[in-house]
Amino acid sequence: MLRNSKPLSSDPKQGIPVPMQPLLKYTLLATLLSAAMVLLLAGIGAWMGPNRILKLDDWIQRLFYLDSEARLLLLPYTSWITAIGSFKISALAAAGFALLCFVQRRARTTIYGYVICISFAMMWILNTLLKEIFQRNRPEIEHLLAVHGYSYPSGHAMISMGFYGMLFVIWALEWRQHHTFKRWLPVMLGVLFILFIGLSRIMLGVHYPTDVLAGFASGLIWVVCLLQGIKQASR
Repeated sequence: MLRNSKPLSSDPKQGIPVPMQPLLKYTLLATLLSAAMVLLLAGIGAWMGPNRILKLDDWIQRLFYLDSEARLLLLPYTSWITAIGSFKISALAAAGFALLCFVQRRARTTIYGYVICISFAMMWILNTLLKEIFQRNRPEIEHLLAVHGYSYPSGHAMISMGFYGMLFVIWALEWRQHHTFKRWLPVMLGVLFILFIGLSRIMLGVHYPTDVLAGFASGLIWVVCLLQGIKQASR
């Protein structure tokens, strides 16, 4: 039975209490660890020295930053992919998927709805704060897309891993109950989806590869923590 001390959100249709304490606990833990991961990677970079980091960035950038002809040919596709990770598109996705979960009025889907909203909001808030702390300038190469703000860590990488990654995890959790042999499909699609958004930022010249790496690492920590919160809240 659930302890009376836990904050609950009642399911209005079935009267099933939704325990909020695990979600709140793991949200706090995820926030701290996600920020700590970005700080840790920045510390490693400082220890290695700026020259080594810039050489690493330059080497990876040469692999994915496109030549002029290929750049123009693929620009409509890379621009479309990177737009999916923008604030407006991800906000619409968060609102739509959260609403879809809440209207079902079941304890499990209500938990999913809360997690979707929390993941969207905290990934953007945390990324904004971290960028203000580090204030890393954008790469000094031609930007194929108009961008604003600082570079480290990549907001698109954080939102693609921490928010969209959470959506694919929720999809995988639901499929596991009905499609035993297909439960890895959402995971594989999620990996490709997230990877493409991150690579698009490098291909467009608006982020250093290490910006994207830090965003991915921070978002991954978030997903792992919130997954534990979902498991505990669903018991």
